[in-house]
Amino acid sequence: MSSITKARSTCDTAGRDKAKGHVGLAVVTLIAVGLVLMAVLVACGSGSDEPTQAPAPETASPEQAPAQDGATLLEARCSTCHSADRARQVTKTRDGWDQTVTSMINRGAQLTEAEKTVLVDYLTDAYGP
Repeated sequence: MSSITKARSTCDTAGRDKAKGHVGLAVVTLIAVGLVLMAVLVACGSGSDEPTQAPAPETASPEQAPAQDGATLLEARCSTCHSADRARQVTKTRDGWDQTVTSMINRGAQLTEAEKTVLVDYLTDAYGP
């Protein structure tokens, strides 16, 4: 084999090895980027008890009577977004509970005016000053 052929052969092999190195580096980079993206998505998906979206509204039929039991309303309507224990850990006046329930309705809690009154009455009696 001539020295020119040897040199050309050596250059071809070195070029292929270099190309393989670039491909390997690209694969490692893509895997690293994918792992970082997964970590960011996991971090963004957790860490808050607050809902990211209000629950779909439930439409009550006009003939359906409001729930007459405040404890049942607390469990059924409030615990869809957070634990009912949150309410049990606080003491508020009637006005305070009314403001809290109104705030929750504004955030998506599904309560009719009659149910709101029943719930505020219950919260005031059970967890008022």
